[in-house]
Amino acid sequence: MKVFIPETNSNHFVNFEGTRLLKTLKASLEVSGMDYTSSVVDQFDVVHLISPLDVNKENDALERGIPVVISAMFTESDPSCSFIEYKRDSKEIAVPQKTLNFLNKGDIVLVPSIQAQLFLKESGVNKEILVCPPGIDLEHYTKPSKGQKEVFYRYFREETFKDLVVAVGDYQSTDGMSVFLEVAREFPNILFYYFGPYPIDKASPNIRKTAQTPLKNVKFVGDVPDDVYESALLNAKIFLLPSYRPIGIMSLFEAIASHCQIVVRSQANLGGFLREGRNAYMGEYSETLISLCRDYLNGKISPTTEAAYEELSHYSLESSGKQLKAIYQEVYNVHGFKGV
Repeated sequence: MKVFIPETNSNHFVNFEGTRLLKTLKASLEVSGMDYTSSVVDQFDVVHLISPLDVNKENDALERGIPVVISAMFTESDPSCSFIEYKRDSKEIAVPQKTLNFLNKGDIVLVPSIQAQLFLKESGVNKEILVCPPGIDLEHYTKPSKGQKEVFYRYFREETFKDLVVAVGDYQSTDGMSVFLEVAREFPNILFYYFGPYPIDKASPNIRKTAQTPLKNVKFVGDVPDDVYESALLNAKIFLLPSYRPIGIMSLFEAIASHCQIVVRSQANLGGFLREGRNAYMGEYSETLISLCRDYLNGKISPTTEAAYEELSHYSLESSGKQLKAIYQEVYNVHGFKGV
């Protein structure tokens, strides 16, 4: 059996969350001994998609009688792979109708958590929804290559003795950015880097205005090479997810694997993986998030990094690959046929 997995996500944010999920899926299949391809002219038996923007790939597969597996709500920090939107004048989330159609045309939907499964069912997804968390190569983060930690400082020409706080967001809302700036204002000797899916000058005028800060220790950056982003995680004291948008599970797992302290807005914890005071610190309001970051950087609250890492250790590439292999075989047996 051979599985088709796209090379990159449809908007070509080359190293952002969606593409990192695709790389993880491929790594999981490699360790499980499964064949995959990213060429549409190749022969394959199952298609695995991660973005509603891949509707043309979905239609093509279904027209050819090839079953489609969809990973949903793994990469909500990436606007090209997001399955939700905010309701007008509200922080409540919903699944857009086009996305709902995309999900219901597929044969099976994979989600990272029971909470995401329930949310999609309540939103109108009528296909089978299975919980299938992604795997992660922990050794890649715990045993980085020589000089890997210095890559971030060389790339951005920063002084290597400075501590770092990293945030990730989609440049769709100023809520998280305001929290980030407020914490940075209190710690001028710490670097604060906010990673988005594209350069900040491509964001909306309101977002750009918020990012135009006189603070010298703050940078809002776009897509960067994998090794630069991973180096940032290896150096980060805090990994901050200040937005109301559901957590991108890929970004969260990578940060935990790097032993970053997780601070997150509690409403974003749709995945249910995080628990306050156990493996992360969470706050409902911006003031709480600011206070948590302040207290952690000042040494007033203890790290939860080891507990988070211990829980993450159960999500291996091997276990993910084994689960995916069984899912592909089942969906092929039910919906597929031999060859293309």
